Amino acid sequence: FYGTLHVTQGEDGTLAAIERTLYNGVISHGQEIFRVDLSETPTTYYGRESGVGLAIDRCCTGRHRRIGVIGLGAGTIAAYGEPGDTIRFYDINPAVEGIARTKFRYLRDSPAHVDVVIGDARVSLASEPPQRYDVIAVDAFSGDAIPVHLIDAQALDVYKRHLAPGGIVAFHVSNRYLNLKPVVAQLAAREGMKVAYIS
Repeated sequence: FYGTLHVTQGEDGTLAAIERTLYNGVISHGQEIFRVDLSETPTTYYGRESGVGLAIDRCCTGRHRRIGVIGLGAGTIAAYGEPGDTIRFYDINPAVEGIARTKFRYLRDSPAHVDVVIGDARVSLASEPPQRYDVIAVDAFSGDAIPVHLIDAQALDVYKRHLAPGGIVAFHVSNRYLNLKPVVAQLAAREGMKVAYIS
C-alpha cells in the first residue's frame, strides 16, 4: 500500500566498504556504510553539516537530548544518539521498521534509548502527552505524493505542543517536484517562529 521497499548493497570503491541503501520506489530512504570506523556516521542527507545534523548537534549542549523523527527510513538519525538521549521514530509503514531493524544497524547500535511508533505520525503525536522534544525532524516529503497533513498549520501546532522550550522543528524539504521552502517559511511566519534554510 505504501509503495515498494527494496534494499541494495554494493561496494564503495572510494571508501573500500560495503554500503547498503533503502529505497521506497526510486527514492533513497537511508544508507549505511559497513566499515568499523564509519559505522556510527550519519550519511546522505543526515550528515553532520545537514540542517537536521546541525540542529541535533547544537540544540542542547551539556545535557541529554529528546529527539522525535517523523519518517524512519534506515534509522540513520539514531547515529546521533548518545547515552541518556531518547530518540523516537514515527512511521506509517510497519514494513519499514522490520527492514531498519534487520538490514541496518543504526537502531540496534545506538547508545540512546530508541523506540518506533507505527502509525500516522500526526495522529500518534496528537494522542500523546507532550514529549518535550529538543528537535523534531520531519522527513516525509521526498516522494512525489507528499503527506500534506504533516506540513500544514495544524501539524505545526501539534509539533509545537511537543517541543521543549527553544526546541527546533527541522523539515527536510528536498523534493524533485515541489518547492516546499516557501511553505515552511509561511508556516514559521504565521507562528512568529524563526526560520533558516540549510542546503
